[in-house]
Amino acid sequence: MLDKITPENGRRKRATLRDIAALAGVGTATVERALNNRGNVRPDTCRRILGIARDLDYFPTLPSLHQGVLRVDVLLVRPDTLFYSRMSQSFEKLAASLGKDIQIHRSFVPESDVEAFAARIQQAPYPRSALILACPSHPVILDALTRVADQDMPVIQLVSRNLASLPYVGIDNRAAGRTAALCMTRSLRQRPGSVIALCHSMAYANHRERIEGFSEYLANAPSPHPELSEVLFDRDDPEEAARLLHQAIRDRPDLVGVYTAGGDNLRIGDVLRRHATRRLCWIGHEVNPITRGCLIDGTMDFAIDQTPETQAGLALHLCLQKLGIIPSLIGFDPPKFRLVTSENLD
Repeated sequence: MLDKITPENGRRKRATLRDIAALAGVGTATVERALNNRGNVRPDTCRRILGIARDLDYFPTLPSLHQGVLRVDVLLVRPDTLFYSRMSQSFEKLAASLGKDIQIHRSFVPESDVEAFAARIQQAPYPRSALILACPSHPVILDALTRVADQDMPVIQLVSRNLASLPYVGIDNRAAGRTAALCMTRSLRQRPGSVIALCHSMAYANHRERIEGFSEYLANAPSPHPELSEVLFDRDDPEEAARLLHQAIRDRPDLVGVYTAGGDNLRIGDVLRRHATRRLCWIGHEVNPITRGCLIDGTMDFAIDQTPETQAGLALHLCLQKLGIIPSLIGFDPPKFRLVTSENLD
């Protein structure tokens, strides 16, 4: 099939989107979406398109300033959470799809040691060409991040937008919090009372923005509406989250809802089932095997999912564009979150 783009003189011409589309049996718009990781392309179709693009050497070779192996440094946190575990696995799969000239190095950095985190940002154990990371918004860490960016190294922020001056790949977390509050308000229209929110802490910008959005919406919602009585911090520890929720249910007879803004949702369903007669409205983040079961049995009302696989792909794509490895065919569209119920589970 590749001879279709080889002229009569025997020399292969530069492949185009039209060439890839013809070989893949799809339209050029589908090819463009697949190559730019813009979604709405079936996984098997996307793999076929990317395979054909590689076979045709569609992406330009590494420029002269990237002699040898180009290394992309990916720093993540909390490997015990399903969200970051999924994101790490996504980068692993992406690494397997790249050529030998590009390598992705994944590292989990402890969030508790701020100085060590900052040192790891500033110095990698190998020569690197770009940095992709999710990190707490501690001033020492952000100062290190600014120093690296000032060295003209591409830096892509994942999940949390800590520095407005640097590229960010992630959802609008404030809008996610407001969406959770809207769903909570409408679900509890006939049930006045208080609600609580659970999250890791205020160390992460994404959690702060979600709580701020949730709180702002409730504060300005027309009466009657549920009142946010307290924000509890569990550091994304499922056992601590379960303990805090259980205690809140016992202490607050008027409690009618709970919003989990972080990765602390693995035991929430167990607690709510123990207090099934209270029938609290639960809205949280991420669809995983645990929350999926909770949505199906009605313990969880809504899940706000941000698909870490999509974020990993977009971050790498943007990073390679910044390095000049792949062309910037179209403007960058940030990932969107989706509202999931028992009726639209994949």
